[in-house]
Amino acid sequence: MDLEQLKNIITIFEFSSLCELEIEERGVRFRLVKKVSSPETSIPEFARSKEIEVTPTQEQPEKVSDKEVIVRSPLVGTFYRAHSPGEEPFTETGEHIHPGQTLCVIEAMKVMNEISSEVSGNIKKILVENGQPVEYDQELFIIERED
Repeated sequence: MDLEQLKNIITIFEFSSLCELEIEERGVRFRLVKKVSSPETSIPEFARSKEIEVTPTQEQPEKVSDKEVIVRSPLVGTFYRAHSPGEEPFTETGEHIHPGQTLCVIEAMKVMNEISSEVSGNIKKILVENGQPVEYDQELFIIERED
């Protein structure tokens, strides 16, 4: 992750309602924490201190076969499997998909960003629950490519 992406994530975090955010990428983990004041104190949210912790990790990414493609989140936001709560999900495990087909949307700062497949194949696994916050570069789907 480059410095500009890190600055963007910090800015989004500052204006979000999140109190804590932890991101891991390529063996480096960083954590953002907002110090929440007690109700008696009236310190505005933007004035609360933030703590950044960066630590290397030993975890290795999950190995996948040559036929499997991992779809990763291109941004920080909230993962949704459908455009709205009452609608059918864009895709299900085991379903056949084609390039350009929408897999999910990620909401970031009230903007719905559609995430589409770049390959043709079958959804092997959906790695994120509907409504769950996702990090930049987090694994979302495993797709078994067609030959």
